[in-house]
Amino acid sequence: MKGDFTWVPGLGTDAEALARLRAHFPRPRQAMGEAWFMGERRMFPELLGDLGALGPRELHEPLFEIASGTGTFGPMQEWHAWYHYLLCELLPRCHEAWVHPLLEPLLSGFFAQHPYGIEGSTYPQYRDDVLATLGRCMMEPSCWTPEGIALGRFLHRSNRNPNEVWMWWDASGDLSASLFFCMKYLPTVQVGPWFRSALEITAPHWRAQMMVWLVGAHGMLSAPGRWPSELSVEAYPAVAWELSYSLSAKAATQARPDTVPVLSWLPDDARAGVVEATKTYFTPAVFLEWLQSIDSDDALKRELADIPATFEQLYVTA
Repeated sequence: MKGDFTWVPGLGTDAEALARLRAHFPRPRQAMGEAWFMGERRMFPELLGDLGALGPRELHEPLFEIASGTGTFGPMQEWHAWYHYLLCELLPRCHEAWVHPLLEPLLSGFFAQHPYGIEGSTYPQYRDDVLATLGRCMMEPSCWTPEGIALGRFLHRSNRNPNEVWMWWDASGDLSASLFFCMKYLPTVQVGPWFRSALEITAPHWRAQMMVWLVGAHGMLSAPGRWPSELSVEAYPAVAWELSYSLSAKAATQARPDTVPVLSWLPDDARAGVVEATKTYFTPAVFLEWLQSIDSDDALKRELADIPATFEQLYVTA
């Protein structure tokens, strides 16, 4: 990748990169089928029509089949072709949601298609274009205001539940999957600077979620051999996302039986780069500033509870 890859609020999907992806991944001619091969297989002929007429639920279903099917049965050219077409067409709609935002199964689908990293690309700029589009969805202008995040647009979207909680104590799936995506596919030298750019975003809700993710992901960051399938939605904090359970070492081996399986889902240098960037950034003074920022919102302060204290023990340097 040429130049620095950073996260800057408002600097979302790159239009030229998206145009190149679309040029290389046209709509397949045959309808896509579900990940079930006993009896009559359900097909998705509606995908051959106007995707704009389909709602998030109707679009979520084929994305779910692609990611879960690849994890269960191994790669299929049918799913590979349809995934990349849907990726190109749904990136502008990635924050539309049915239970989960479309961004989550889009990311899970990409992980399923590329368990060993981006190699043997369709065209030379493929990795750069995917990072400049799917890798920047969290920075879309519609997600941010001059004051901070557009509350309800991404991250945790609502507190409309009996207890009126936002669940800020868990990492939102769109953020968690996006962070792991950039860690997995960025060139190693880019990981540290990119992660520092994410830490430098000053919005209180963003800071709270980054802190929660770093605590919840500590096991993945500190030891090799961990896979998303091991992430539990019951963990505290949880960093799982839609279909992360389908991304296992077994599924990756099934996708590439002719290769020696990788021992770790995340590159070791990427894990080290994120930890080093975090510990270098968080002096006691910076940590105090983050606490004051988070405490400015009553819901954030209340729902994070003891997580900042755990974060301090793990990452804050004296």
